[in-house]
Amino acid sequence: MYHLQIFNIMDDVQNVRSAKANKYKVILLGLAIHVLLLVAVFDVYFSSPLDHGMKLVQPIRKPPAKRLVLFVSDGLRAASILGHEELAPYLNNIMKNKGSWGVAHTRVPTESRPGHVAMLGGIYEDPSAILKGWKSNPVDFDSVINQSTNAWCWGSPDIIHIFNRNDLPKIRLYSYDSEKEDFGEIHTEKLDKWVFDKVFNFLKNDVEKCTISCEKYHESGNMFFLHLLGVDTAGHGFKPANLQYTYNIQFVDQYVNKSYQEFERLYNDKSTVYVFTADHGMSEWGSHGGGSPHETEVPFIAWGAGIKQNPVRQDIKQIDVAPFLSILIGNIIPINSLGMLPVEYLDVDNETLMDVLMTNTRQLAEIFQVKHHRTEQNALIYIPYEGATDITIRERFHRLEQLQRTKNVRRFKLESQEFMKFLIEGADYYHNYYQYPILISITIGFSFWICYLILLVLEFHSDIPSKILPRRKHKKNMILLVVYIVTVLTCYKSRFPLTYYFHFLFPIFMFSVIRQKLDLLRMFLATFSNNLGPNLLNLVFYLAGLKIIVYGFHNRLGFSILMLLISTWILSSKTLRENTNPAEKTFWVSCCLILSIFTMLPVMNTKFNIVAYTIGYVAWLLAFTQVYRNNKYFYNKGKVRVNKKSLLVQLTGLIASGVLVILLEKDIMPYYSPQKKWSWVIMTVPIAMVPFSTEFIPLRLASTFFGFVPYYMLVSKNYEPLFLLFYSAFLCVWLLVESKCFLKSKSYTIIYHHKFQEYGDVMKNLDANVFRRAFLFMAMIFLGFFGTGNVASVNSFDPMWVRAFLTLFSPFTMAALIVFKLSIPFIFTCCVFKAINAVGRENVLIIFCIVLIFSDVMVMQFLYLITNVGSWLEIGSSLSHFVMVEVFVMILLLLYGVAHFLTSIKYPW
Repeated sequence: MYHLQIFNIMDDVQNVRSAKANKYKVILLGLAIHVLLLVAVFDVYFSSPLDHGMKLVQPIRKPPAKRLVLFVSDGLRAASILGHEELAPYLNNIMKNKGSWGVAHTRVPTESRPGHVAMLGGIYEDPSAILKGWKSNPVDFDSVINQSTNAWCWGSPDIIHIFNRNDLPKIRLYSYDSEKEDFGEIHTEKLDKWVFDKVFNFLKNDVEKCTISCEKYHESGNMFFLHLLGVDTAGHGFKPANLQYTYNIQFVDQYVNKSYQEFERLYNDKSTVYVFTADHGMSEWGSHGGGSPHETEVPFIAWGAGIKQNPVRQDIKQIDVAPFLSILIGNIIPINSLGMLPVEYLDVDNETLMDVLMTNTRQLAEIFQVKHHRTEQNALIYIPYEGATDITIRERFHRLEQLQRTKNVRRFKLESQEFMKFLIEGADYYHNYYQYPILISITIGFSFWICYLILLVLEFHSDIPSKILPRRKHKKNMILLVVYIVTVLTCYKSRFPLTYYFHFLFPIFMFSVIRQKLDLLRMFLATFSNNLGPNLLNLVFYLAGLKIIVYGFHNRLGFSILMLLISTWILSSKTLRENTNPAEKTFWVSCCLILSIFTMLPVMNTKFNIVAYTIGYVAWLLAFTQVYRNNKYFYNKGKVRVNKKSLLVQLTGLIASGVLVILLEKDIMPYYSPQKKWSWVIMTVPIAMVPFSTEFIPLRLASTFFGFVPYYMLVSKNYEPLFLLFYSAFLCVWLLVESKCFLKSKSYTIIYHHKFQEYGDVMKNLDANVFRRAFLFMAMIFLGFFGTGNVASVNSFDPMWVRAFLTLFSPFTMAALIVFKLSIPFIFTCCVFKAINAVGRENVLIIFCIVLIFSDVMVMQFLYLITNVGSWLEIGSSLSHFVMVEVFVMILLLLYGVAHFLTSIKYPW
């Protein structure tokens, strides 16, 4: 008997060690796989547009202009200026009487850097720049500025410094200090006035009064670039409907006119061309980044030398601006540019027209040929784009040269534009030549990963220890090794980048991982078939639920439907129905119904709503009072001390947060007030009070909730606090209901007797309750995001949320504060889920494996919903949806770790 006990203890120790090893294995493997999947998406859909090996195409012989003045009004949407003569009388007069105009269509993400790269480089943003933000230039790309004879640039340091990575002496950059970029500054036109003043001083003192080395100011091919940030700052700080936004537009219009007069006075040779445009637009709620028309449609106005007078609107793509600017002043088109020259804007003779079209065509042909030859030389199976060969390309150029010699302008224009479209589409074809092989490989490997998670869940819930499961001796290890070697050699022969090796080796690796558990799979397939009807019903139910969540990404109404279905769960589930009383059922259903209303509200309205905000604020104060009374009543009976001081500090923070926000929004306290430093105190001190509470679940949860709510109040402007209140209420009733199911108790006070502490998980049979808890956990995570968020992209995240902390432009600090706000519902969910696992002594690894299974099924759907063609909204939404799911999957464990820290930490004193 004694020896048997020793063996049992040794088995327990071994099982614990095995469980820990499996936990770390799953975590590390899962993180690696999801990072690989994210990399694969960019390799498939958004790989770097930059290429090398192209020959520079010489510029045209007779450019229509000698110098270019480029005005870029950051954040100016087309709808705010086109046709609004009261806002921009000068520019609207230009459109009607002096130049050509239209709308330039941008691509997502509609941010400053990608917009400027597109219009000046002729390429869509290199994906590697995403990790660099606006602060640096991660790749060396050719641009209009780089190819100019001389360039002078004035504006924001975050923009103009990305165009002179090599510190070329011919490019002169002048920028103000980044601290001037204050979204709370009322006079946002100060940024633009700084630029215009510097330009006027430059023209008067440097150019007009120059006596030594003055030839550089008068050379052909010169460029003057004015980056104007005022409109963007006004849009973020005051919204486009505000008078400050419109006033800044009027200011820009007035000073563009003054700039034109100054340049014409100084350079009176009628050889200056002027272009006015924007990098991106602005949504109604004062943000950008997504694909709505207000964000992707910007004005494009050109006048001066070489520009046709045409009052009819002519739209272009933003990447078409780069060859247009280069051709105007006779410079080399940026080497990677994929733009097509908008010839309708040009006022040139027929000879020059054919010359510029031929130049643009040859430049695009260089890109096509480099990508074509590389693919042809390296691909094991080569399929040319529409049968194109070197011979057919030469024949088409010969045809154009013949038309050019015979001066058949109409035919030349038509065929050259068709040829350019062919070259651009062909370059894209070769650029994405391995798109489908990578997708297929990743899909197979990811399917094996999901199978591995399922087998892991089955293994942990098996009554037969894995160590005594029959293991087959696989005699095909050598075959598997050969497959590895052949795949590596194939990748090497094809000169694939390193990431492609991982993509094609991924399914082989995952197959080698799961093949050791095939015996376990056979055993449980037999068990599944024994109870086929109910098991299939559960499977269909959860797949339908996942499909509704996926639909919710496109239409938030899906989450309303989801909450309505969850509201019926407490009545349809036998376990939930038998362990709850009518009051709990009513509270469950009420919370679900109320939460379903929030996802039916308008997508986003970041204008301060004093009524909704005050209701939420008062509701949280009442909730604090009620929770404090309940906890004090129950724990006084058990002689457990409730830390009144820490709760009082949190209550003070809650009161102060609402007061501070109302003072700011009602202009009683100015945005630049030094009193705003108290916001950082209100944010941190209540959270620091959490470890003072005891480890009893209700006390620690209450302290956690009320520790984070003051910060949430500081960064809210509308109904968000009210949503968070009902969201937290549902989490609490969910905790109570699951606790009663675990403990088979009718008393609603049972939860008051349990603590957050280390617990030993208990091996249990795999039943529907485990999947229910995992699905609810995942559903609440997504609801926490979409309950107040936008379905399109991150453009619904308003920088003015953090107005109580800072308004100076600091993208990383602002982003950190915004992400912290978004994570608060997730932290609450993870803390409650931690409490449920503590009460039920659940195996956390198994729960998370089930959550990952659910999430990864959705990831597979979104992988094939990504698109890089179509409307700008479709492109932006498809990518942001996939990234959202990927981010959620990867941070679930991190959030649960934060919850574990919050629910277990205690000060040593």
